[in-house]
Amino acid sequence: MAGIVRGMMTAAAVILVAVLFTGKVWSFLNPLFFLLVILNCAVFAGLGVIVGLNVKSLESVGLFNNFLIVPMSFLGGTFFDPTTLPVALKPIVYALPLTYTTLGLRACAYKPLSEFPWYTLPVLLCCAVLLSFWGAYQFSNQQD
Repeated sequence: MAGIVRGMMTAAAVILVAVLFTGKVWSFLNPLFFLLVILNCAVFAGLGVIVGLNVKSLESVGLFNNFLIVPMSFLGGTFFDPTTLPVALKPIVYALPLTYTTLGLRACAYKPLSEFPWYTLPVLLCCAVLLSFWGAYQFSNQQD
């Protein structure tokens, strides 16, 4: 839960900057937008617990960042529309939870509700639940 709250605080700061610089408040801020942000925070909080329990040193955290988070940032549809990719790359991109967050947030901001990709919500919810249970299992079975 603390990871979700921390993620929401970071998201609130980014949203504040976006609103201050664009002047647009209600064009993208809606309950669906916040639900997607909360689900994304839950996914990454679960991932953070798993990483935190598996690293042996502080330097190892950088390895997880370099080989997991950074590639996900570039391949997760943040900078491009995943539907335009070649067929061979789509399975890789759609295996990343960030892709579903990006698709959902982009739809919340720029598309009418009738075009919202509703499949993003259960995918993110399943990822969050699975990562949380995996982290809880590892936490309950950890040994010093």
